[in-house]
Amino acid sequence: VLIFSNIAMGQNNSDLLFKIQRSLDADEICYYINTTPSGRLDKEQPIKVLWTRYTNNGIKEPLTWIQENYSYGIEVVKVTDNAARFQFAAYSKRDLILKKDKNGNFKVFIKKDNDFAILNRVFIQIDGGTFWIPEITKVELHKTQPITNKALIETIIP
Repeated sequence: VLIFSNIAMGQNNSDLLFKIQRSLDADEICYYINTTPSGRLDKEQPIKVLWTRYTNNGIKEPLTWIQENYSYGIEVVKVTDNAARFQFAAYSKRDLILKKDKNGNFKVFIKKDNDFAILNRVFIQIDGGTFWIPEITKVELHKTQPITNKALIETIIP
């Protein structure tokens, strides 16, 4: 396994778009903005996805091939200099939009019932199952309404 430090991976907390937390442990899957030196989205990889292994001294490391292609990875559907539409590898039923917010900062927006909110965090409750087929009992999307800054939680029961 190839291990990277924060500095080697070129990511810091100001680049963080959102994260996935799971009930299994303290480790997180973190999604970071990836821009060119001129501030435009990197068209090849607009978002970098890395584990933060708090159970291993906070080391950051890339997803495995299986994780990238079947669970926590993303599939970019469309990308321009200033926006990208993508989906999760494990769930292609909802698009997520990476674009600048009213303050000019890149954020991830998710749509529900013709209303967009900024995605901050996803929590996945896993209660058993196997590596390939975990028993997910709920998913919480922690969001912010972009105009009012009101915190929202959308709960999905699979």
